[in-house]
Amino acid sequence: MSWKIAAACAGFVAVTAVARADEPPYTGDPDWAMRALLGYTKTGGNTDNSAGNLLFHVAHVIGDWKLLFGTEGLYGSTRGETTAQAWDAHVQAAYNFSSRFFWYVGLSYTDDRFSGFAFQEAVKSGIGYKVVETDATKLTIQAGAGYRRLRPEILVKDDLGGVIGRTELDSTSDAVFDGGLTYEHSFNQYSKLLAAVAIESGQENTLTTASLALQVKVSNHLALAAGYQMTDNSSPPPGSGRRDTLTTLSLVYDMKNPKLAPE
Repeated sequence: MSWKIAAACAGFVAVTAVARADEPPYTGDPDWAMRALLGYTKTGGNTDNSAGNLLFHVAHVIGDWKLLFGTEGLYGSTRGETTAQAWDAHVQAAYNFSSRFFWYVGLSYTDDRFSGFAFQEAVKSGIGYKVVETDATKLTIQAGAGYRRLRPEILVKDDLGGVIGRTELDSTSDAVFDGGLTYEHSFNQYSKLLAAVAIESGQENTLTTASLALQVKVSNHLALAAGYQMTDNSSPPPGSGRRDTLTTLSLVYDMKNPKLAPE
């Protein structure tokens, strides 16, 4: 994350914390939580770049079950040529054995047209534990195993980073280790830090996704977020780099339930 974005958000945290009055307590549906994010940047002149990103996460509780759904996407172009295009979706059902310990089963699908993989999809299951669960801080870890199918492809790119040639290879499948960590810390009622790490590791490839975001409220449901995301494929096909990064400044709509964070 650039120091200018970080400094702007840090200043905004201080101004917002001083300027705003206390908000009313949460009165929404205790069984639902939702978070939607939308960001867009464009530069002109000597550098003609456009980039956009979106995110939608929702969580719902039915008895001892917690259902999670999420989808994310991004798009980037340079001088009118597409240089980034990706989306992913995941769904997870978790059964709570206790207030902290749970079992989960989930599905995930990733389509990144510039990663060297046409797609990566997996089904997985394991156990999770809420290490910290307070009003200010939440830390959850989970680990398990699964089965993944992926299709590598050889890319030929031009000087701008656009794909001018694409050769799909045969799809492969393997067993994977699945691991995840989510962290959320509220500095005060207006600002919070969110972080997450997800790993799918198998014989063919290890996919690691890590994200970090600082979110600052501007109203009861709206916030500004500065974020950084890193995606790493350990064994990309020829013509593709292993690591991609994304820095964002986005507007967030948060239907926040303090007892049900949408991971």
